Amino acid sequence: MEKKEKTAGTISFKSRLIGIVGTGHSVGCTHFSIMLLNYLAGYLRRNAALLEFNPSGDMARLEEICTGTVQRNSPCRILEADYYKNAGLQELEEALKRKYEDILIDFGTAAEGNMGEFWRCDRRFVVGSFSEWQQESFREFEMGNRVSGRKSWKSLAVFGSEETRREFKRRYRIETERIPFSADAFAVTEECGKFFGKIIAEK
Repeated sequence: MEKKEKTAGTISFKSRLIGIVGTGHSVGCTHFSIMLLNYLAGYLRRNAALLEFNPSGDMARLEEICTGTVQRNSPCRILEADYYKNAGLQELEEALKRKYEDILIDFGTAAEGNMGEFWRCDRRFVVGSFSEWQQESFREFEMGNRVSGRKSWKSLAVFGSEETRREFKRRYRIETERIPFSADAFAVTEECGKFFGKIIAEK
């Protein structure tokens, strides 16, 4: 849950920062981010926002499709949540001032994202893929950051075979949760709801 800190006899609000990064392109990082946002905002009824900390431009395209236009300023409201396109530290500061209960940050890929900010998040999710052409970057991220002594994160994947997932666990001790497939990132199915409830509750 969100953190509250006591200061000078009062209780100050602190948003929960949730960082999401992909180990490569097209592994499902943004799809997962939107799914998680809609679980928090639409299902749990929490005040939540998603910041696009990467150059993909996906949030602008999403805004145009959902609203028919792209406003110069952020955020854009879609259903129960706010979306900040082309965001950076200034937009993060603005979001913190708005006192969202949850602020999700889509860092894009580990190679292009602001990893310093990712490691400062309260919760961290790494989305990889076990597809043959993507599994090496997944392994490199996991092993490289394990060696460097980084703090914990939750590893997730939607693509690739179950056999490969088990092999990664056996050979590299990489524990990975399988993201339930959902064609619509805005629809929270019962299976997705149980999955998100589990991974958000885990430390």
